[in-house]
Amino acid sequence: MKKSIIPLSLVFATVILLSAAVSGYGEKDNTEDRSNPIEGTWELKMYKYGYSASAFSKPPDNITRIKYITDTHFIWVQINNDSGVVNSSAGGTYTIDGNKYTESIDFGLGMKNQSGTKPVYNVIIEGDVLFLSGELTEGFIIEEIWERVKE
Repeated sequence: MKKSIIPLSLVFATVILLSAAVSGYGEKDNTEDRSNPIEGTWELKMYKYGYSASAFSKPPDNITRIKYITDTHFIWVQINNDSGVVNSSAGGTYTIDGNKYTESIDFGLGMKNQSGTKPVYNVIIEGDVLFLSGELTEGFIIEEIWERVKE
């Protein structure tokens, strides 16, 4: 019998997402108590994606992208607010060394070309704002501004 990896990946992503949601989505985030300030729940506020320079854009009003970062793992999900459906996501493990943040994309929905990659980003955290920039794949630049989710 041939087994499909896609349903297992979706189950894994859903379990992580639900665990994160139950354990703290919307709770007050106290960064003073964290040894690693990147940990937490983040919402994407602005982004620039592409192979050439562009202006920052805001996500459409009907889209929310949330990123959960624990002490060892990350997952982001993009949700269509009108339907409540997750239309893309990615997750896995990460390492951080100073401002160098490396994600290991271990699974994803709509991320077939990035699965198994390890993009390296520069991160800067200023209060409750996370600036992330780097290459997702060769030449494809990502610049994102995330805001920490609070009550």
